[in-house]
Amino acid sequence: MGLARTLRLRTKSNGEKKLENHAFNQENSSQELAEMIVMHEYPFSMVDHLGFRRFVSGLNPDFHMISRNTLRSDILTMFENRKSSLRKLLEVNQGRIAVTIDMWTASYQKKGYMAMTAHFVHDEWILRNQTLR
Repeated sequence: MGLARTLRLRTKSNGEKKLENHAFNQENSSQELAEMIVMHEYPFSMVDHLGFRRFVSGLNPDFHMISRNTLRSDILTMFENRKSSLRKLLEVNQGRIAVTIDMWTASYQKKGYMAMTAHFVHDEWILRNQTLR
């Protein structure tokens, strides 16, 4: 499952239309799907929904829908990679780190949540914040 090339008509912000090559990539598309599921807190079962499958197939019939288990594995791998890169970033940080905690209850679920965020100035003097687990 590699690359499939197609021509795509793209409209620029100034209204100009341009025909350009587009390379479909199954791995990138699967990664974007996992990002969407996490970002919007959609259920993993969404990949099994007939309407969603039809929609995706209509956008690009070359996309092979992944299973719930594959999606779960991709998301856990994504989490571990981001956790590792955050750990490395904080280990090399020369400055101090401020930590804030926010707690709330989701009214529709009756569940409590807590988020811990690290705030720090990066070596290039860029203010950064990262959510910690």
